[in-house]
Amino acid sequence: MVPKPPLKIADYSVLPLELPPAPSFPEPATHYLYLQPHEPRIPDPDSSRSLFVVDVPINTTETHFRHLFGTQLSAGRVQRVEFHVAPTKKSNLPVPFQGKPSANKSLKRKRVTSEDLQIGLDTVELPRTWDRELQRSGSHAVVVFVDRPSMEASLKAAQKAAKNRVNIVWGDGLKDKLPPLGSRRYLTHGQLRYPSKAELARTANDYMAIFARFEEERTREAARAAEEPDEDGFIKVTRGTKINDVAREEEMKELLAKQKKKSKGLENFYRFQMREKRKERQGELLRKFEEDKKKVEEMKRRRGKVRTVWVLPTKPSMGARAGLLKYQARRYGIQVAIYALSWVVTLFAARP
Repeated sequence: MVPKPPLKIADYSVLPLELPPAPSFPEPATHYLYLQPHEPRIPDPDSSRSLFVVDVPINTTETHFRHLFGTQLSAGRVQRVEFHVAPTKKSNLPVPFQGKPSANKSLKRKRVTSEDLQIGLDTVELPRTWDRELQRSGSHAVVVFVDRPSMEASLKAAQKAAKNRVNIVWGDGLKDKLPPLGSRRYLTHGQLRYPSKAELARTANDYMAIFARFEEERTREAARAAEEPDEDGFIKVTRGTKINDVAREEEMKELLAKQKKKSKGLENFYRFQMREKRKERQGELLRKFEEDKKKVEEMKRRRGKVRTVWVLPTKPSMGARAGLLKYQARRYGIQVAIYALSWVVTLFAARP
């Protein structure tokens, strides 16, 4: 007697599946899927409506899971499936603007950053050489449903089918909807290894178009970051060519307006700002006081003194020399007489 498989192992619900016979193995085989609600360490918006499925068959595709939960179990609708190595979601790719915006959408477009363009570069691939991917043995998948009720209904339907021993044939009715396996798979692979020139040119053009936008946006971001002051208010001066175009001017105006708006109303907000302004005002007053003091001293030094400058010819005559000597003798004689008279006055004043 064949023992009954358990309905649960740890927190996983066990769902038996029948693998149909193949030319290499003409007898049906039983395969077990292990399901539980997806509870990652870092939750995301889709984790609450997802199922974590372990030990998927190697020929599993997204179509298999849609058929299993939607048709065979008649439970819920599958939105997408992420296998062992989850590909980049298409919703994260930057979509180029084409045509006029619709009336129900905003006229403003979100700025495409270099990170968005880098994701676009990573997702550009050469033409595929396999028409169908195969999974690794023992790999797992995350099945994302359209909503949480669909996920819960699918899990309950799987538990009920395992309890009632419902025979579920894996991929029943999908033979004509999927690319064939076996030798025909490798014949198709040999043909897909040599894509057409038009397809290769289209892939290369798509990549270079995204790469050109990526380089331009990265240059703009670097120039924008070089103009932004740091925490101390300084702007780092770097080498490189200046971008003098209309877009650059608009970015500079936007940056200046942003800085003005940010610093508006915060001139005397902090105590250290008021202290620095007071020190600057005191320094300015002290500097003006020193300048005025020097001007007053210069005026006192020049008061009552008339400086006479005699300009002599290069070759003065004998008469001019004699007149100059007489004038100097008369001037010095008067000064000597004044000094003598003041000395006599001082002596008489000093007598008892």
